[in-house]
Amino acid sequence: MPLIREAVCISRDFGTATFVGAVAVTLHTGEQRQSMDLDFVVAEQITSDEFLDKGYTVDQQSGKKFTPRGYKIDVYEKRDLNNIPLEYIIKTAATIPVDKKGTAVNVITLEGLVVTKFRAGRDQDIEDLRRLAVRCRSKINWSEIRHLAKSDIEYSQMEQALRLYAAR
Repeated sequence: MPLIREAVCISRDFGTATFVGAVAVTLHTGEQRQSMDLDFVVAEQITSDEFLDKGYTVDQQSGKKFTPRGYKIDVYEKRDLNNIPLEYIIKTAATIPVDKKGTAVNVITLEGLVVTKFRAGRDQDIEDLRRLAVRCRSKINWSEIRHLAKSDIEYSQMEQALRLYAAR
């Protein structure tokens, strides 16, 4: 899986990156999802010089960053991700093995992923939620979802949405 190989390379380049997008969906569901970008959280800012020293490209006008292999990356290092604090995402990260040699990648927890995808609400996020509902609903810790929810209403909406997606 090229996306997972790329996540391993990024983790080697920058230490503890916690992946929050397509990589997290793929590793939690076991279903490969096509994407040309990787989203991850880091505890400390990575400077442009650090990216360049490792062969990454930084577009000076747009600020977009690309790996040496051409994947676009979005790095979260300051702002929360859909109202979930980055410190929480890093502290609670799930470490998932990706090969038989013991290589592993850190990803946002299943519960954090559900909440971020629900709050983002784009077509791709809804499709990701459907996959998570079908493949992972029985593994979800609903008390953790309740903890992350902004209100009882949001919690109920997430629970109902996942129940509906799982039934499709």
